[in-house]
Amino acid sequence: MRQRRILVVDDEKNIRLMLSHVLAADDTVVETAVNGEEALDKINETTYDLVLLDLRMPGMDGLNVLREIKTHAAKLPVIVLTAHGTVESAVDAMQIGAANFLQKPFAPRELREAVEHALKSSAEFH
Repeated sequence: MRQRRILVVDDEKNIRLMLSHVLAADDTVVETAVNGEEALDKINETTYDLVLLDLRMPGMDGLNVLREIKTHAAKLPVIVLTAHGTVESAVDAMQIGAANFLQKPFAPRELREAVEHALKSSAEFH
């Protein structure tokens, strides 16, 4: 069975480490990016099964990164993460094509369930 590849995009190192730790498993490879530009470079070079994307980052914000991902890799599921979520930003993210929207802080179980659901839904479309 092929390993799943997940890209975690967040400007906060402790969040990247926590997400990597929570999602690490025998069948999952977790890679990280510190900003939107690095994330887009990695997505152009590597095939990922899922992206976890912070909404607020310096430089290119999460919604712009999401737009770019959906322009070039429309089927790649993206879960948007934010500590500063509003109904408006959630709606914007979902309209652009986010698979889900999680408000920080969230429980590890909640994250794992959202990831599994997004991966399963994505597999059904392929």
